[in-house]
Amino acid sequence: MAFVLFNSATAAPTPEADGGAAIWADPWDCHRFFECPAGGSPVHKTCGPGTAFQERTSVCDFEHLVASCWRH
Repeated sequence: MAFVLFNSATAAPTPEADGGAAIWADPWDCHRFFECPAGGSPVHKTCGPGTAFQERTSVCDFEHLVASCWRH
């Protein structure tokens, strides 16, 4: 899988979608994710209150069920 960076103060690696749509977790904030429509630019989105992005299913889920939000 290739990675590219988009121009932003908080640039994140973005999976190359070969022109198709893509969605992936924000590696720094479990409550946020990136969505890139086919042929478009990545959009940084936020899950609703009490939820976090579940990378396994690519949807926002209850925060306590999302391992990337668990504090050690």
